Amino acid sequence: MRVLVASEADVASVNQRTALLELASWEDAEPFRGLSAWTRGDLRLVSIPEHHLYRDGLDRDLAAHFGSAPELVVYLSMHRAESLTPSLTVHPVGNPSAAAFGGRPGALVPASPAWMTGALRGLREHAAGLSYAVTFEATHHGPYLETPTFYIEQGSTEREWSDAAASRAIARTLLDLRPADGPVAIGLGGGHYVPRHSDVAFARRVAFGHLLSTRVLESADPGILDAAVARTPEARIAYVHRKSLGKADLRAWETRLESLGLRVVREADLDALRAKTS
Repeated sequence: MRVLVASEADVASVNQRTALLELASWEDAEPFRGLSAWTRGDLRLVSIPEHHLYRDGLDRDLAAHFGSAPELVVYLSMHRAESLTPSLTVHPVGNPSAAAFGGRPGALVPASPAWMTGALRGLREHAAGLSYAVTFEATHHGPYLETPTFYIEQGSTEREWSDAAASRAIARTLLDLRPADGPVAIGLGGGHYVPRHSDVAFARRVAFGHLLSTRVLESADPGILDAAVARTPEARIAYVHRKSLGKADLRAWETRLESLGLRVVREADLDALRAKTS
C-alpha cells in the first residue's frame, strides 16, 4: 500500500489532490480522522487538517486505519524558494541537524530511492512544455516517520501553488509512477538543489536516496553520513559532486563512504538510462 497525503493547510497540496481526483477514477474509502479518503488499486489518498511538516508518526495512524502498514508515504506540498524560480521538486525527508521545520533534530526518515527517482523522471515527462525547473532537493525538514517517504512539491510562489497545469503534472506523475531500477546511491555535495545528482538521475541507471548538500557536510555532525546510509535501504554506492568540495574534504568524505561499505562512483561508472520507447 502506497499512501498520498494532502494537507488542508497547504493550498498547493489541496490543488494536487483535486487534480488526482479529476484525472483518475477513485473509490471512496472510510474517512481518515474525519476527512475524506479514497482508494485506487494499491494507492490510498488521505487528507490531514494540520500542516504535514509537524505531523510526526502519521504512518502508525495510517497502518491502524487501513489494517496494514504503508510501504511508501508521499506528501503533496507547496515549495518555497527565495529565488522565486518556478519549480517541481522531490526530496527525501529528515533533519541533518536542527529541526527548524518539524521532525526530530539530527534524525532522518527512511528514503525511498526507487520511487523518488521514478517521480523525478516522471515530473520531467509530465511537465514537458511547462516553464518549471524539475529537480531533486537535498534532504530537509520534517515530519518524522519510520516508513519510506518523500515529498513532491510545486512552487515557488502563490502563483505556482495555484497553477492547475503544475498540479496536473504532479498528479499524472503519481498516477503513472513506476520505481526506477539501478543501483541505490546516496548523494553528497552540491547546493540545496543538488543539480549534479538530478542530472545523473536523468541520464543514468541509478536510484538516489538521501542527498546531503555541501553545507550539511560542513556543518552537521559527521555521524549524519552513517544515518544517511542506514536510512537509504539497499544503498551500495555513493555519488559525490566533486567540484563542490575542497580536495581535502573530498578525500575525507570518500574515505568515510568506503569505510561504510559504499563504492564511490563517477557518472561514467553507471549504465546509461535507456530512452523510453512507445
